Amino acid sequence: MLIDLHMHSIYSDGKPTPYEIIEKAKHLNIGVSITDHNHIKGSIVGYELSKKENVHFILGMELGTNEGKELLIYFNSPENAEAFYINEVEPFRTSRMTRIDRPITDFISEKGNDKKDKYRYKFTTLPHPFGPLYKNIYSNPKLTNEILEFVDCIEVINASQSKKANKKALELAKNLDKFAVASTDAHLLTNIGKVTTNIIFDNKDNILSTDISYNKYLDDIFIISKTLIQITKCNIKHSIFKKGDSLV
Repeated sequence: MLIDLHMHSIYSDGKPTPYEIIEKAKHLNIGVSITDHNHIKGSIVGYELSKKENVHFILGMELGTNEGKELLIYFNSPENAEAFYINEVEPFRTSRMTRIDRPITDFISEKGNDKKDKYRYKFTTLPHPFGPLYKNIYSNPKLTNEILEFVDCIEVINASQSKKANKKALELAKNLDKFAVASTDAHLLTNIGKVTTNIIFDNKDNILSTDISYNKYLDDIFIISKTLIQITKCNIKHSIFKKGDSLV
């Protein structure tokens, strides 16, 4: 199954609704995962819609912590996804949409493995490892090494990143023997499905293999510019109106 593993809805800084995302996935005959920043409502709504429309869907969240580090977490059930949000994220939400008031160390290493068992993660991914500022693996290398050891996958194609950054991410995944995944990180409906991962699971829901070799990624400055405007607008709105609010 081809699946776009990283995108955002109206429940964080994306423009499309979960309904629009599922309809787009159905039209393209692909699977999707809604991975809103520090929120799970969009993914749960998408999951419910996907069952009605027979669209392959993986529940997810893009967790962002107080250092600026981010981690994509995917779940096996809406119950576990919602429990994770309510217990581990919601009480720590801040005026910054992409950061909760907790360190990433609460979610990796031994603490992370405890949460992985408790909430039954499907898998975890390090997104955009050569992204800007604190997201970059060169920022706080010691902490980055702990994250890299913990995750199952590395996002080696991200449509919001440059070809150079994606090439370095692919080399990183190969060197660390991590599963390589590709996704759009879409904040706009038009971008969904332009990059996907062919991911295969075993009967216990563990990843057997991933294939991204068929993707033909091209920089799209116009889409990237519109995306940055969308992100900026939503983050300003969140900082003013949505500090700590729950939408679950």
